Amino acid sequence: MLLVTAHRLDGGLRVRLRFPYTDDHRRVAELYARMGLPLDEMGARRLLRFDARRRYVVCAVAWIDGSDVLVGLAAAEPEGHLLVADEVAAPGVGDLLRRALAEQATRHVA
Repeated sequence: MLLVTAHRLDGGLRVRLRFPYTDDHRRVAELYARMGLPLDEMGARRLLRFDARRRYVVCAVAWIDGSDVLVGLAAAEPEGHLLVADEVAAPGVGDLLRRALAEQATRHVA
């Protein structure tokens, strides 16, 4: 189960996968800014909303320079998937998030 433990990426960085917290909107905005993607606060809050019956969201967090940094975000819903991964700060986090989405989809169907 990918959401239970921390994962060491190929570069040695440890990443935790978890469901979003309500105050993660600031971290999402920071992730988007690092990636050069436009996103306002309302958009960040919207990305974090999930309904276990239709949509689920997984966050990837790493301890970098003394603080928890959101290094990736993935969401799945019937209409499609969203994946934003900071591969510069956390090489391999995109693949980890893809596997987490696949795992959650399997659990969701079961």
